[in-house]
Amino acid sequence: MSRHRSPPATPSLQKGAGSLSAWAQVTLPIAALREAALLSRRMWDAAQQVLPAALSSGVQAGRLQEGVWSLTASSSAVAAKLSQFKPTLLHHLQQSGFVLRDIRIRVQPQGERTTSAAQPQSQGPTCPSPIQARLRALLGRES
Repeated sequence: MSRHRSPPATPSLQKGAGSLSAWAQVTLPIAALREAALLSRRMWDAAQQVLPAALSSGVQAGRLQEGVWSLTASSSAVAAKLSQFKPTLLHHLQQSGFVLRDIRIRVQPQGERTTSAAQPQSQGPTCPSPIQARLRALLGRES
């Protein structure tokens, strides 16, 4: 009588019952990404203790790779101000127990920004019709 061998036991997820975090625990590459994201989040939480609120609102935490943490600034002005805080921030994070060699600051490219300029503008004026008529009459007198 021949017996069939089953494949090595691996954690299985029931269809529809698993979540992304459960799946991430099963696959090593995704688990590593998840851990890196959690570490970056913890570093960002620690960084916000040092950065002024107005500055941190224009910064996004990025990935940590080989001891270098990437931060993305919303503009060149935010990047310049963040650069001034870089030594203090790096020291604070190292003192908080994070293994960090450097912080890389980049400016988010213009095309990636979600600004009001990227959103469609309304086609017509937003003021009521009587006001529009009065404005047209006033403009007609001046020309």
